[in-house]
Amino acid sequence: MTKISAIAAVALLLAGAAQAQAVKPALYGEVGYSFITIDAGGPDLEPGLLRGIVGWNAHPYLAVEGLLATGVKDDNTDGVKTKVSNAYGFYLKPKYDFGNGIQVFGRLGYVHTKIKSSFGGLSASGSDDDVSYGVGVSYAFSKQWYGALDYTSYYNKDGVKASGVTLGAGYRF
Repeated sequence: MTKISAIAAVALLLAGAAQAQAVKPALYGEVGYSFITIDAGGPDLEPGLLRGIVGWNAHPYLAVEGLLATGVKDDNTDGVKTKVSNAYGFYLKPKYDFGNGIQVFGRLGYVHTKIKSSFGGLSASGSDDDVSYGVGVSYAFSKQWYGALDYTSYYNKDGVKASGVTLGAGYRF
């Protein structure tokens, strides 16, 4: 009886492992508009970004993402024109799916950002890297299409903070 129990336990374990391998990770892409606020000690700057994310569901509770963004709205405060030229980075995305189309998630990663400013014919630009993090929620409209809303902190060091809310739409392949 002990041998039969051991064989049954091993068979159940192997069946569970085979079933786990049968679940294939899914690729997805997301495009969104980010309402950014940059606080550098003076008046808040509010440029806009077009943000794209490509992700891979490595596990039912974890995805790996790449981010690429470009500025699509300049801020013009006190005659100084400020634009986010580009941003790129990567994230680990822990997530939980409630099963009714609603998913909550977090993001933790690293982002490189380049900003340009100009005033009366003079211009300057700067770029830097920082840890980036955020939280959000998504809703699946169908098996492939979903909408998402998230808050992300892109930069927070040396007295400068850049963060914002993004409204996006995504497609699962």
